[in-house]
Amino acid sequence: MKTTQWLVVLGSVALLGSACGSTNSSARSATAERPSASPFVTIPYTQPGTTVASGARQGNQCQPVVPAPTLAPAVSSSRNLVIAELAGSSKFVVRDVTDINHPSTVSTFDAASPPRFVGASDVSYVDSDGNVVRLTYASSRKLTVARCASLFDWSPDGTALAYLNQTDSGSELRLLRGGVDRSLGPIPESGAGGCESIAGCAIANSIDYRLFYSPNGAFISLVTSGFGKSVFRIWSSDGKPLESGDSQDITMSAWSGSSLYFRDAGGVEVWRAGNTSIFLPGAVWIRPNASPAGGKIVYVSRDADGWAHTFVVDTTTGVVRELKARRSNPVFLTSRYIWYAGERDCVPAEECGPHPPFHPLSGTSYIYDLQDGTETQSVITTVADVWPHAA
Repeated sequence: MKTTQWLVVLGSVALLGSACGSTNSSARSATAERPSASPFVTIPYTQPGTTVASGARQGNQCQPVVPAPTLAPAVSSSRNLVIAELAGSSKFVVRDVTDINHPSTVSTFDAASPPRFVGASDVSYVDSDGNVVRLTYASSRKLTVARCASLFDWSPDGTALAYLNQTDSGSELRLLRGGVDRSLGPIPESGAGGCESIAGCAIANSIDYRLFYSPNGAFISLVTSGFGKSVFRIWSSDGKPLESGDSQDITMSAWSGSSLYFRDAGGVEVWRAGNTSIFLPGAVWIRPNASPAGGKIVYVSRDADGWAHTFVVDTTTGVVRELKARRSNPVFLTSRYIWYAGERDCVPAEECGPHPPFHPLSGTSYIYDLQDGTETQSVITTVADVWPHAA
């Protein structure tokens, strides 16, 4: 099969919206594949929900859940947890990595899209019908909290949910808080498309969809970049709009502390308390991920031959440290350990060209020790989320 499927996930927002709002569409169901050549790891930071709702629906099924649920606070924990997939399995596991040398699986469950932690005892995901589900994994108790969603994120205390709602009439950001589900306004579509080959897929290094609460819970950000204009929005936690701008340059955002870092044409910028300034001039970072201890962000940049180089930057000093080459999609498991995926050389059938924009994943992943500077192979093949979240 040609590599058109690599970016099939990029059209999923539009497909989900069509299925959720339609009253006359034919029954259908589709889930994006996870081809080994893709530069994307299935984590909520890089793509909207990849499932398309199944079956024709009545229009009122895309209305908010009534009555709007009042959300219980999240349970905290001193444990370091990760939602992951392990080698040889397609199920998600909650893995305790507090002792990295003796990890243990706490729970195993199925989910139709990459899950996120609500707290240490609850996870959340978009199911095959487009519903945001909150799952207490120890008891398997499920609560449907929102409908027709793609992107979502929970407040740090677990009592509020921001989600991108998809219907025939378009997209809007909604906020479920205090037993009230309300709209924060329409959101432009980012477009959809695909690639026929790796050589023609440079856009893969810019496409990103991220909806996040800030670590202190004071702000909500939506930064998306697809085949159309970028979307850049910041709200206060009570839904007051603070920043709004659309361009074709803004992408790849991450919160660290009360600061939002993002990439634009000039490099990496930082937004702090309403003011934006340059942070890493000229840097073209990809898939940034912030430390649960705060103060550091790990990211990838690619060289002229498309190989990934993984870096960590100190958000206070701006000092950048390279960890490894030919490693991509890095994620902090703990403040000390970083997981990432290996890359490999192209084969002719992948049509990479002489200077590919990226390289295929090798199928081998690793854990890097920031303290010792050592790397070991990992049985984790995909990281969906970690607990605690970025600080």
